[in-house]
Amino acid sequence: MKRWIVALMVVTLSVSGLTSCATTKSDRQQTQTEGAAVGAAAGALLGGIFGAITGDTKGAIAGAAIGAIAGGVAGYAYGTHVADEKEKYAHEEDWLDACIASAEKINRDTMKYNEKLAKDIKTLDAETASLKAAYLEKKAEKSAMDKEKEKIDIKLAEARETLKRARFELENQEKVLAETKAKKNEVYAKKFEGKIEELNGYIAELKIQTEALASMSQRMTV
Repeated sequence: MKRWIVALMVVTLSVSGLTSCATTKSDRQQTQTEGAAVGAAAGALLGGIFGAITGDTKGAIAGAAIGAIAGGVAGYAYGTHVADEKEKYAHEEDWLDACIASAEKINRDTMKYNEKLAKDIKTLDAETASLKAAYLEKKAEKSAMDKEKEKIDIKLAEARETLKRARFELENQEKVLAETKAKKNEVYAKKFEGKIEELNGYIAELKIQTEALASMSQRMTV
C-alpha cells in the first residue's frame, strides 16, 4: 500500500473519532458535533485524494487537513436544524428568531461557496481547454487528461454534496414558512419568504456550476 494512503487513513480515522471525544450539553449540540465530525471525515478523504493527485505523501496529508477543516464547517452547518428543535424554546418568537438566524447562516455559507466555486471553475475551464487542445495535437498524454479529470471529479462530488445540503436546508425553511402562514404570523412569514427566495437563487446558481463541472469532466474523458 502506498505511503500516502496509509497517512490519509490515519488522518481520516483521527478526524472521525472526534465525536466520541466530544462532550455535548444538548441534542442540538450533539447533532452539530456529529455533523461536524462526519463532514470533517468526508472533507479529509476528498482533500487527501486531491492532495495525492497533485503531489506526494505531504500533498495528501496537507489536502486531508485542509479538507477536514472545510468539511467540518459544512458538516456543522448541516447539523444545525432549529426547525426541529421547537420544544426547546420558551417562546414562539425565540424559536422563529433562531430559525431566521439559521437561515441567514445557511444562505451566507451557500453564497460564499458559490463565489469560490465560480473562481475554481474559471481556472479549471482554462486548464481543461488548453489540455484538451494539446491532447488533440498529440502534445499531451492520456495520463494528463485522466489526472485532470480526477481533479474535476473531486470538485464535482463536493459541489453535488453542497447542493444536496442546500436543498435540504431549503426544505427546513419552507416548513417553517408553512407554519408561520398557518398561524397568520405575517411578519415572520414575510421574513422567511425573503430567505427562501434568496436561497433558491443560490441553489439555482450552484446547480448551473455543478453542471459546468460535469461538462468539464466529460471533456476530459478520452
